[in-house]
Amino acid sequence: MNSSTRVLENHMILDKFPPADEFYKTYWGQKPFVVRGAIDPALFEELIDGDSLAGLALEEEIKSRIVMTAPEGGKWTCEHGPFEEDRFETLGEENWSLLVQNVEQYHTDTAKLLQEFHFSPRWLMDDIMVSYSTAGGSVGPHTDSYHVFLVQGMGRRKWTIGQAPAQNEDYIEGLDLKVLKGSVQGEEIEVGIGDVIYIPPHFAHEGITTQEAMTFSVGFLGPKLSELLAQYGHYLEQMDQGNKHYDGAGLDVESAGFTPAPGARERIQNDLINALRSDDFSIWLAEYFSMPSHDDIDNIDTRGEKISNQDLLERLQEGKNLYRPEHIKLSMTTSQDGTINLAAFGAILPTSPAHDQLIHFLNQNTALSIQDIETLGDQDALMTLITHLYNQNILFFENEALDL
Repeated sequence: MNSSTRVLENHMILDKFPPADEFYKTYWGQKPFVVRGAIDPALFEELIDGDSLAGLALEEEIKSRIVMTAPEGGKWTCEHGPFEEDRFETLGEENWSLLVQNVEQYHTDTAKLLQEFHFSPRWLMDDIMVSYSTAGGSVGPHTDSYHVFLVQGMGRRKWTIGQAPAQNEDYIEGLDLKVLKGSVQGEEIEVGIGDVIYIPPHFAHEGITTQEAMTFSVGFLGPKLSELLAQYGHYLEQMDQGNKHYDGAGLDVESAGFTPAPGARERIQNDLINALRSDDFSIWLAEYFSMPSHDDIDNIDTRGEKISNQDLLERLQEGKNLYRPEHIKLSMTTSQDGTINLAAFGAILPTSPAHDQLIHFLNQNTALSIQDIETLGDQDALMTLITHLYNQNILFFENEALDL
């Protein structure tokens, strides 16, 4: 056993995040862990606070909820936003929580938290949901269908975490909130600022606030198969190429009447399989996983005043660094011929083999300096892509206002 870990029953407390290979082999989707002091408390000064979170909950387009903790023998309640400002004046000083989704897209400084999770599958990240809760605040015992890192900001919360994936969950009926009928049977742990809990899908858990608290939930949610098929079908419809009609070739008497013969069924299956194995699928997959989880793609603008390759290069040579804000998702896939497909905001970016080293660099790093560029290949070729990324509001100079 690694000396930096201590086992508590079936769960593990770590002094730091595990190395990436150990994380995926031992923990991802398999068992929870807790990291004490994983996040520097100073970082939380840049993240959203309770007042600003309440401000987001007033907005029409932002998903928010207020959950009132059920008293002993009482009933849970859940209200959906947007809320009126005076609603918060009536809630009292205990037993309620405010939860707001996609905070990293509306308060982009909160996305800086993601720099702590570069070992995670960032292409699968759904959002950062932030909760503010008073003493006694909770959303009840429940399970989730996604992976989540629960990052504790200010205050303290006590968690109970199940020891194995829940089976045949039984929820309280008649609630606009999924609350398990029974309490969570598992391990109890109290967390404070900077502590992080990883919970795999379907592990029951319940958090109760013991001291006014902020919790940042970094969630990873894979799409349903039906959604993937529907979205890829829509992509093929738009592209037209590879979207051929089934022509009924090779049918025989077995397909007379209303019965597709086994040969016909196999031909249709093969056509679908070939479409999924094509480079069209690799290109679409990069586009799909680069889309913001809930932003309206049509409302994402390019930079108002575009810059030339030479002007951008001169600014880099002055010692200024470019960076990719953490809330902007990139996605990269590889076609059968080795071509790397790089996408952002749901669209493939114009790349060539000369950009491969730069693309791999961007997959691991958020900052880009002139010194980095000098080691990554032909400068002229690199600057073509870098300038495009800058003009598309994907890269920014440090301390530059986000032109979104």
